[in-house]
Amino acid sequence: MAGYGGCATALLGAGTALFVWGSSRRTGLHLGTGLEGHGRDLSVLWTELPLVLLAGALVPPLTWLLTLRLLRGRAPLRGRVLAAALCTAGVFAVATWGLHSWANPYDPDRVRLSGTLASDLDQ
Repeated sequence: MAGYGGCATALLGAGTALFVWGSSRRTGLHLGTGLEGHGRDLSVLWTELPLVLLAGALVPPLTWLLTLRLLRGRAPLRGRVLAAALCTAGVFAVATWGLHSWANPYDPDRVRLSGTLASDLDQ
């Protein structure tokens, strides 16, 4: 029962990391979704993509296994699995938020202020 949790978290983590990275503005610009494909940089497919997938596939199951190891002998299996699931969900949420924040950087020129863009106020 506890062994399947690590595999499930690896698949969920890799899939979520791929989705968040692939749907980000930063990745879209690198892959040429700008005007007429300007700014295309396909090197992200062999530099960023493997690292994002590796982190997504390793961080949640390592959290799962570490939590189970730390709680060994302190609670019944069902309690350890529940604690591991809660810790993994927390780490998973923080890692997903971090990846989203990195892949979608803050752009002060595109912040909406009461229905107007900040760049409209400068004129």
